[in-house]
Amino acid sequence: MVFKNNKIRKVFLSVFFGGLIAGCAVQGPPSGGPVDRTPPEVVGTDPLPATVHIPVNTDQITLTFSERMKEGTERNNLFISPPVPIETEWKKGRILRIHLKERLEPEQTYVLSVGSGLQDLRNNKMSGSFLLAFSTGDTIDQGSIAGRVYGLKPNETFYIFAYLLRDSARFNPFKQKPNYVSQTGRDGDYKLNYLKTGLYRILTVEDRNHNLHLDAAMERFGISYQDVRLTDSLSSFNGLDFRLSVFDTIPPALTGVRALYKDLVRVRFSEPIVPDSASKPLIADSLSGEKLFIKAFGKNPESKNRMDVITETLDSARTYVIRFSQLKDSSGNKTRDALEAYFSGTGKTDTTHFKLITHSPKDSAKNVRPEIHIKIKFNLPTNWNDVQKHYSLTEVSGDTVEGFWKINTLYDAEFIPSEYLKPDASYISSLNLKEIKNYREKSAEDTLSRHYFTIISQKELGEVSGTIDVRRKTGHPIVLHLRPLSGKRFGLTTVVKKRRTFRFEYVPEGEYLLDGFIDLNENSEYDAGSVLPFRFAEPFRFMTDTIKVRKRWETAGTLIELPVGQ
Repeated sequence: MVFKNNKIRKVFLSVFFGGLIAGCAVQGPPSGGPVDRTPPEVVGTDPLPATVHIPVNTDQITLTFSERMKEGTERNNLFISPPVPIETEWKKGRILRIHLKERLEPEQTYVLSVGSGLQDLRNNKMSGSFLLAFSTGDTIDQGSIAGRVYGLKPNETFYIFAYLLRDSARFNPFKQKPNYVSQTGRDGDYKLNYLKTGLYRILTVEDRNHNLHLDAAMERFGISYQDVRLTDSLSSFNGLDFRLSVFDTIPPALTGVRALYKDLVRVRFSEPIVPDSASKPLIADSLSGEKLFIKAFGKNPESKNRMDVITETLDSARTYVIRFSQLKDSSGNKTRDALEAYFSGTGKTDTTHFKLITHSPKDSAKNVRPEIHIKIKFNLPTNWNDVQKHYSLTEVSGDTVEGFWKINTLYDAEFIPSEYLKPDASYISSLNLKEIKNYREKSAEDTLSRHYFTIISQKELGEVSGTIDVRRKTGHPIVLHLRPLSGKRFGLTTVVKKRRTFRFEYVPEGEYLLDGFIDLNENSEYDAGSVLPFRFAEPFRFMTDTIKVRKRWETAGTLIELPVGQ
């Protein structure tokens, strides 16, 4: 086309490019008006909800959404219970075709779960999950199990695996896929719907690789405190809760050893270990086999994976071997074979002056909690037998406080009073440092450590009391925790042995939540259970009602209900 007039040419080009730009702009979202925040939803399904007599050779399910969806967000947000392999295909952005890759089972209710992670083109997520139930039989199963998973991170989603037990002795979630699957919601709540009657074992699993198996080396999980039997007369169960755990079956490994000084050897492990008499190391000359005397060994305070070993003098010209016949980690895994490593001696001398570096509470501290532990830390490995002999905690009135020592590492320990200290009372923590020696037989620099502190006034404290409701009698202790909702206030713990009432004294003003568990193994610590061999978790309950505590006031009538488990 030839333009003889420049004006005509300019008009044509402006119209052409203007139309081209306008045409391109149509492809994106509108530039003006309010931002679309409306979540997408499922508006149509094939088959329809609650359809029965679905043919077992059905190979496709279709979902229609209210708007165009972002393709790919259906991954990890779409699954069928009982599990069936699927492939997905989008049509026109709103229609999702789900291709079933296996025949369906006869007389079986299936549930298609659409997770809330699906997004539209404006990144709006569905307001909640969507369930489509259908059956190859005459009816839709109506069983359900519900509860909550505690310990999830914000916006974290876990899977709920339900296994229909026929032989509990052969239960193996590492190889066995669940019969039903669901997901947690925003607050950790979950619900398994449309279950058939039978006995179920439930796990909650992170399932990072989405293979519907528990992969112990990489995934967190939770074990329930009981199995659930659904019958025609009892078709629903509510309150099967979980606390998350980490499955650890790997015993600790020795990863490094070095002589820091001529009498101090530092050992590094693959994970925190539990030092006890059975884990005492042996150090010997690698050539002659001559053993060295070990004065002490224990955890290093700076790293839970390290152990410090105090020995007689090493020879810098020799190579030594250190050997552990048995080690145990915090999960109870023990080494089967002896662990050993070689290291060179050193003639280096530690010239650090021995001194007390931490005392808690600090001198002249006020408003100290009545359940306080007196924490003491030295800069060098310490002979704690000397500390126990030359320490005293006394009330200013002169009464001595009885208690016991808990040795944490070679460097630090804590004195635990037998009873709570008295509100409004003042105390003196005294340690005769002149009599305290480290394992090099060196005394501390100072001669006397005296720390004066005052316990918080009773006028600033309240109480919480109540009763415990257990579904059936149990002779085991019950451990209760009162946890503050916010701030840096202390959480409180009490152990109830025979009675079914409890009381928390000396509680600061504020808002709290109550939780507890039945201490089946009576070690005062929560047991999350075991997969192989299978062991249920200890029954527990987290109460959701906030407990408000006021000064000089008893908050009475609190009720905590605990399941018994199996």
